[in-house]
Amino acid sequence: MYALLIKPTVRKSRRGRRIIAELKSLGAIELEGSSSTQLRAELENLQNSYPFLVVVACGGDGTVHLAVNSLPNMDIPIAVIPLGTGNDFARFIGIKNPIEGIGTLKNGAARNLDFAFITLANNETRKYVGVASCGFDAQVNERANTYRGPAGTLKYLIALLVELSKLSARELDITLSGETKRRQTLTLVAIGNTSSYGGGMKMCPSADANDGLLAVTFVAKVSRRILLRVLPKVFWGTHVRHPLVTQASCAGIDIGGDSFPVYADGERVGQGPVSIHVVAGGLRVWQAMPANSP
Repeated sequence: MYALLIKPTVRKSRRGRRIIAELKSLGAIELEGSSSTQLRAELENLQNSYPFLVVVACGGDGTVHLAVNSLPNMDIPIAVIPLGTGNDFARFIGIKNPIEGIGTLKNGAARNLDFAFITLANNETRKYVGVASCGFDAQVNERANTYRGPAGTLKYLIALLVELSKLSARELDITLSGETKRRQTLTLVAIGNTSSYGGGMKMCPSADANDGLLAVTFVAKVSRRILLRVLPKVFWGTHVRHPLVTQASCAGIDIGGDSFPVYADGERVGQGPVSIHVVAGGLRVWQAMPANSP
């Protein structure tokens, strides 16, 4: 049984309605809940009737994020029909468009991938599949989410230019798994389970949801001029060659310091300090092919 979690704006487009109709012709049903709490209860009831339930996220990375955080247990696999603006996770699992997504449901298979688990200072928790961010890029996300104009990468870039005028670094306490805590002055920290966000911005180019590790990108205190020069390189992942950008791989990371916004999969998670760890192979995902290397 396919349970469709549909991004609300998808229903407003002719293409979206056509895709939904095709999925329903395969026997899919549409989920009614709008919050993770409502959806979790709904999915729990469905699983009692349909042991082979698959949650199909019809949207972008935010819809996938909601789907993963709505699962009553990790035995239920998810599938993705990319109908959002970024669709970074869909690309990682080899699905470039909605037709390929439907083909995956018909001919693909569920495979185990890593996901990441966030714990906030107030003990609230959240799962994510893509990239989590603290610092400058989280603030850009915060601003981008207030815009009703352009979508996708363009919206992100406009918000980025606005936030540049307020650019500042933060004193953060960083503890990687198995290492001693250190204090660093950082412009941003990005923690990748997969490599990209924002519609192809490869902030954590070495991240791979098959390796049981998180890839962390640190950007030290930088000037506006340097940030503007380095940022375009994020689309190719070559920003990591700059001496003020460093990387690490770890099973988990603690980030401490004064309160700061935390985002994951482009969605606001809450306020730091934050602890993040990987759950190796903990999520079952329908894939068109073995997950792409970043």
